[in-house]
Amino acid sequence: MDILYLSQYFYPEQFLNNHVSQALVRRGHRVNVVCCVPNYPAGRFFEGYSNRERRQETWNGVEIHRVFTVPRGKSPIQLLANYLVYPLTASWRILRLGKMRRGHISFVSMPSPLTQALAGIFAKKIWKIPTVFWVQDIWPDSATITLGIHNRLIIRVLDAFCSWIYRQGDLVMVQSDGFHDRIANFGVDPARIVTLPNAAPELFRPLEPSEVPADIRAMVPAGRRILMFAGNIGESQDFNTIIAAAKQLPDTTDLLIVVVGSGRDEERVRGRVAEEGLDHRFLFLGRHPEATMPAFFACADMMLVSLRDEPIFALTVPSKVQAYMACGKPMLASLAGEGAAIIADTTTGIVVPPGNPNALGAGMDRLSSMPDADLRRMGEKAREIYLQRFSLSAVVEKLVNHLSITLHGDGGD
Repeated sequence: MDILYLSQYFYPEQFLNNHVSQALVRRGHRVNVVCCVPNYPAGRFFEGYSNRERRQETWNGVEIHRVFTVPRGKSPIQLLANYLVYPLTASWRILRLGKMRRGHISFVSMPSPLTQALAGIFAKKIWKIPTVFWVQDIWPDSATITLGIHNRLIIRVLDAFCSWIYRQGDLVMVQSDGFHDRIANFGVDPARIVTLPNAAPELFRPLEPSEVPADIRAMVPAGRRILMFAGNIGESQDFNTIIAAAKQLPDTTDLLIVVVGSGRDEERVRGRVAEEGLDHRFLFLGRHPEATMPAFFACADMMLVSLRDEPIFALTVPSKVQAYMACGKPMLASLAGEGAAIIADTTTGIVVPPGNPNALGAGMDRLSSMPDADLRRMGEKAREIYLQRFSLSAVVEKLVNHLSITLHGDGGD
């Protein structure tokens, strides 16, 4: 198949899109990606990239077309501009693609924002090709939380707009089973809704201590119980609860919370940690290349995943859950719903209610005294479950099958 792959987020940003597109190319499919100039999560353009530089290149067999982009910045207004500009500039780029690059089918990979789907709808209307959506965040719910929208009229308008978008997809793929009813409520035929879970890059695997580079090992203090958070530091990750939970730990506890990542909320979170006198309890290591993540994970006793206590987040399985499981790491999860159920049902970690500092603090305290054998057993189970249910090869195989069915009406390549 010739696949027009649409998403704001792509290499060198660290997203699953990079690995899915490469896997499609390895299977013999041609992939053209139309994306933004890289600026996630810091909100500014990556070094060497701009609206003038490196707008088009080929990467591991994937043809990349970067469109004019307003970087995310740090304000809601700039983030909204980032959301609104991409569908316009991506549609203009799609219009200029030659016949060999426009694709037989468009695939829109959608962590927020949903407005990315407008580019796929444009390709469908102009080139008469089917479009498939992969929904990672439910809109408008996610938008109203992220942007702090409370006006009922605006929410109703967003609801109608998002409902129209969902109905334009020839197939709507969702990252968890919990999304099905919400998408169906927008008027989408349930027969056109299927689950395609997140996966982790194939390089994510358990590492022996001897495989961890010395420079990474040196960043994570030895002799302490390490709880590690990896990924975006944003409002949705609820660091207020993490900080409040850490404040409850007794001084005698040797637990250290190591944060590997960055994001729009990082400066505020660092300031809050300092204000609370918790510099001894947190270590911020900043953003590092995706390829180094398994080595960082290998330095941790347990991984932390958290989301705010919002109904929409109870439907979500954060992608870091699969990444942690792929590396054979047990988890401390401040979650509800789908993500919590995966961890609890498979006994691969400790699950506490979201937004509850007392419960999370108790989970941290439990971790600090948990026997190494119990942690190792949970980690081994996590890796086993990942290989059974969430491996990249299994997820891409399912994606190819559904793209082919949507395009040809059969299951063959």
